[in-house]
Amino acid sequence: MTTGFSQASTRVHDKLFKLGDADSYNEVVDLFDKYTEQFTRHLPAPMMAMAAVQANQCILDIGTGTGIVALEVARSLSEGGRIVGIDLSDGMLATARAKAEKEGLAEQTEFLKMDAEALQFEDNAFDNVLSLYALRHFPNPEKAVAEMHRVLKPGGSVVVAVGSRPELLSRGGVVAMSRRITSIIRRLAGRELAACEFLDQLVNQHIPEIVNSDTAHWTADRHGFTGSVRGLLESAGFTDIDSTWRGQYSIIESPEEFWELQMTFSSLARKRIGQAEDSVVDGLKNEFISTCEGVLARKGRLVYQSGAAIISAVKP
Repeated sequence: MTTGFSQASTRVHDKLFKLGDADSYNEVVDLFDKYTEQFTRHLPAPMMAMAAVQANQCILDIGTGTGIVALEVARSLSEGGRIVGIDLSDGMLATARAKAEKEGLAEQTEFLKMDAEALQFEDNAFDNVLSLYALRHFPNPEKAVAEMHRVLKPGGSVVVAVGSRPELLSRGGVVAMSRRITSIIRRLAGRELAACEFLDQLVNQHIPEIVNSDTAHWTADRHGFTGSVRGLLESAGFTDIDSTWRGQYSIIESPEEFWELQMTFSSLARKRIGQAEDSVVDGLKNEFISTCEGVLARKGRLVYQSGAAIISAVKP
């Protein structure tokens, strides 16, 4: 049986995790914006299409980051439309606001600091809810999904994209499996390194896990998230659940860029390195760069491949 003390302790831990996770991005906001624009630009359009976004709607973007989804929505809105983006990172929100101002989209957008697991909106406030790569950062994703359901108007759609491998028997799964087999052969020959796996392995070797966990507990050892998210949506009361998958494969040109990319996108690496001694970090980075240079000298490649399961559902 869970005691009141343990419940309070869990709440404190969850709050610290969320705030710490958000703060860990503040030092890499510019890089995050750069690499998000480079590697996730293909995702807002299919998300908007699955939600059937209309120009006059009021839409919520959960975990907005530097606004890649929110600003894409804003560009499609008419005078009566509005997009609200929420996040817990002050740095991310400041960048999103600045980008909206620069594009002349400030009137259609609003960016607020807010916890996705406790939304400060009235019931039935939004026509659609979107969320890109945020759900895996929440310690209690069921609360976040329940909140999405609460603030969504009846008949409205939620579209959630999470990092995930494609379903095995799908077209994307066949392509990914073929690419993975080729990748394994190249790695065994010392001719390929993959982000963010490579840096995470080095960090695990050199820097022990910090007390405040690197990632939300529910994400541990999960690679195919489509089924997990479907279950969360069903439990919250959503219906008409559908999904698709989008992937990308990129070759990174230099070890320094490869380091920057992984330090930006890997929560594990970013948090542990941020708390490590300078001498430890220097040694780890030297090993990282040296290994990359060895791979390139063998005419190998540094690769970043990612995939997103995009899951839509409707509030009856």
